[in-house]
Amino acid sequence: MFTEVTELYKIFKGSSGISTDTRTVKKNNIFFCLRGDNFDGNDFALEALEKGALYSVVDNPILGDKSKNILFVEDTLKALQDLAAAHRDNLKIPIVGITGSNGKTTTKNLIEIALGTKFKVYATKGNLNNHIGVPLSILDISDKHEVGVIEMGASSVGEIEVLCKIAKPTCGVITNISNAHIKGFGSFEGVVRGKSELYDYLNKNGGQIFLNTEDKTIENFSKRFKRAIHVDGQNSNIEVKVMLSGEGEEVYEPEIKFKVKDEKSGVDELRVSKLFGRYNYENIMIAISIAKFFGISESESSKGICSSELPINNRSEVICVDRSTIVLDAYNANPISMKNAIGSVMNFSDNEKILILGDMNELGEISSIEHTQLGILTSKLNLRSCVFVGEKMLDAHNTNKKSSWYNSYNEMEKAFSKMEFEEVDVLVKGSRRLRLERIVNLLKKILS
Repeated sequence: MFTEVTELYKIFKGSSGISTDTRTVKKNNIFFCLRGDNFDGNDFALEALEKGALYSVVDNPILGDKSKNILFVEDTLKALQDLAAAHRDNLKIPIVGITGSNGKTTTKNLIEIALGTKFKVYATKGNLNNHIGVPLSILDISDKHEVGVIEMGASSVGEIEVLCKIAKPTCGVITNISNAHIKGFGSFEGVVRGKSELYDYLNKNGGQIFLNTEDKTIENFSKRFKRAIHVDGQNSNIEVKVMLSGEGEEVYEPEIKFKVKDEKSGVDELRVSKLFGRYNYENIMIAISIAKFFGISESESSKGICSSELPINNRSEVICVDRSTIVLDAYNANPISMKNAIGSVMNFSDNEKILILGDMNELGEISSIEHTQLGILTSKLNLRSCVFVGEKMLDAHNTNKKSSWYNSYNEMEKAFSKMEFEEVDVLVKGSRRLRLERIVNLLKKILS
């Protein structure tokens, strides 16, 4: 007999939370037996009970009579998502939805800090931003929280729409749109359509839309949303100005300096962020704009942003070694984020530059073209060394004859162990699969 979501929700309210992994299951958790490509969670139902789970939710009928603490549903993933949607309906708090091709997690962290100057905030932990992570995040929100910040990731059309129906955001932002994950979306138009599902949901349900019109793609469809708040420009709700150099140029490296106006005194206040790059300045403005919507002044939110330590997790991490700098950005990579990171590091200092660049994954049919374009870009730069890692990067190497290429991380590490250099800025960037952060300790030894 199937367990209905209403019954499941009553059980959930008396539990200690949800688990999907027997390695971390806690006493009185409800364990959901989810299926993956290489495993079946139903196989661990009884183990979870032995480790203290209150109930195991299964979709394999054979397990129905194995224990009185087995709950049978037609589909465990759908049951988890339905349970989260039911919980969301009982949460009387606003939720900020975030998606985009780049910068989702950084922007989520910035918004959490900005809103945290006034409210008790729940924000997505780590990168739990998919069809499993979003329900788990919603179910982790309790009555003590006053606002939620939920990150939504997607690799194909329709996924953000599903996540919105679970999280039911009351406001939201797309950080930017590029051809990341284009393999799943099928085309750049598919990426635009998929990311825009957040705005479509907000538009239909009376939610507040925030627009980063510094992104040209978003600017192109911004006229569709009449009530939208722009995070910069004439329709913005904030006053933020980036500092200029002596030549009148905007400066984003090696740190972001900007001014905000104190509402009480009317005096401009200088803020210095630990982040760098034009793209992170946009992320900061998004956070300040959303905080302002919630009644927090630019002065208050920016002070919180610039005085807090951001979770790094291999994202835009700056590591100083003597007179050298290592910029570690090895969590993910796509053409736009790669170009942005290279541009920022080139402006860091007068040091010579070394680029260690790994494969950009999930680009589908445009993979060869984009890696070739990266080769063209790097060939025009004044670099001490350009190193490409991974089989996809062979296209970049073939275009940039001054570069080095290694098929694997191990090959690259072996070559670097014989090198000597100092007073350099080193960018380490590539897709997660390569785990390029492993090179950092070797770089530290070389530079020390």
